[in-house]
Amino acid sequence: MKCITAVEVDLDVSSIGTRSRAADEILGEAVLPRTLKRLVMSDRSPDIFIICPAEQVSRCRQLVPSALEQQVSVRAARVAADPYRNLIRTARKWSLDAWRGGLGGTCSIDEYARSDELAILAHEQKADCVVAAPACAPLIDPRLIDDLVDHAEGSAEEARMTFAQAPPGMVGTVFRTELLLEMGQKHVPPGFVMSYKPDAPMMDLAHKSCCFTASEKIRYAAGRLIVDTERARDNVAGYLETGRPIDAESVASWLIEQRQGGVPSLPREVEIELTTEDQLPNALLRPRGARVPTRGPMALALVEKIAVELSRHDDALVVLGGFGEPLLHPQFGDVVGVLRDAGIYGIAVRTNGLALDEATSEHLIEHGIDVLNVILDAWTPELYARVQGEPRLHDVRENLAKLATLKRERPCVAPLVVPEMTKSIETIEEMEAFFDGWLREEGWANIRGYSHCAGQLSDHAVMSMSPPTRFPCQQIQHRATVLADGSMITCDQDFAGRYPIGNVAETQIETLWNGRRLTRIRHGHQAGDYAIMPLCTGCDEWHRP
Repeated sequence: MKCITAVEVDLDVSSIGTRSRAADEILGEAVLPRTLKRLVMSDRSPDIFIICPAEQVSRCRQLVPSALEQQVSVRAARVAADPYRNLIRTARKWSLDAWRGGLGGTCSIDEYARSDELAILAHEQKADCVVAAPACAPLIDPRLIDDLVDHAEGSAEEARMTFAQAPPGMVGTVFRTELLLEMGQKHVPPGFVMSYKPDAPMMDLAHKSCCFTASEKIRYAAGRLIVDTERARDNVAGYLETGRPIDAESVASWLIEQRQGGVPSLPREVEIELTTEDQLPNALLRPRGARVPTRGPMALALVEKIAVELSRHDDALVVLGGFGEPLLHPQFGDVVGVLRDAGIYGIAVRTNGLALDEATSEHLIEHGIDVLNVILDAWTPELYARVQGEPRLHDVRENLAKLATLKRERPCVAPLVVPEMTKSIETIEEMEAFFDGWLREEGWANIRGYSHCAGQLSDHAVMSMSPPTRFPCQQIQHRATVLADGSMITCDQDFAGRYPIGNVAETQIETLWNGRRLTRIRHGHQAGDYAIMPLCTGCDEWHRP
């Protein structure tokens, strides 16, 4: 079986929209040459083809180590436009550390495998299959690639694509040429092939022969090894500095160690509450109205202060939500403008959708808001009225229809609309209709578990989803919540703001995030002392990312 390796490179911008780091050095050597040196070590697919924009061919050739010139060819891309590029960039922002989990079923493979370009290359080279690999993956494992190719050859009659559940940048993906030709004609990205479709349900491909079963350690590990963000660059450099062997098992072990004990200098994601005002104060399944102390609206200057600090990282994520309706902030348009102007990478808005008028929709589109998470909790008007306290599902649907019209007129991908339902004893009977229905209409939907907020609210959960054995909370290591009065709370279960760790109007987020109070709670969790913070003892959400 003839197998070749394809590496798509852009020296200006990465596939996720950040600055390209292909020519940047890590420990004295550029990222792309490091990746190529790893790829040529593959026994099953040592011949590499770099595909890049036509104007970058010369620059890319200069980055190919002289010792590899016989094995590495550089050629210009033949397909000028990628119809899914902006969609994939937007949909992947909240799942960069995982191989899958992006909106609409997008996965890390979508970032580095363009079916149309790969189809042309495979046809020209008369290859039976193509290994698609990220260009900026200095820790990619050639032995694991060989295992994938062997698996693909052994399951050729059953599978035309072979992948592994592994952190992005640890391994590539194998495509049979006939599949690439079919996908390439329609410009279909890999994630579409793998995603759930309500009108054509099938077994998850992760449970079929096209998925190579890597070790449990590799499947469990999470962390970005594609050098296209500052944090990913630090990940890779940090591992190289350890001097450990560069193989999948060793890297996976290190990633797990980092995930369990490491805390980034700033939280990856910050949820900002702009106001506690809400048109649905009697909503049954979330804290609103009289259950939440009055806070806000947050001052625009404070939003700017937060944005400037978070923008020190080029993958910072901000969610405008909290325990009120963000669209009711009197300067909402200015708020999203400040966040985008500061350079925040990903911006989402959690809303009930009732204040989504034309002016607000224009703000969302103008500032490229990535995700509009619309909290509905019902599929039918009758259930909506019961769980939200107001019969206004029709109003929300009309607002979403007007937003869709504006997006078509521009045209633009963002914001991606993600309707959400809370799984509860009240909503369980409509859950399937909700998920499949919105998947057909918007391409994605979200089912969220009910939270009683550590016993502060009555329990409406169908059943507890907490694992049988408790482990340290992941949220206090990666996410932060800032309330409309500037208070930074331990986690998003503290809707009343009873346990603030400080105020971001007075202190930098970094100082609070790494300060004595939160560090003490983290250390308590590591030691199994969950009573160190009153809400932690009654919490059921500690296992969620």
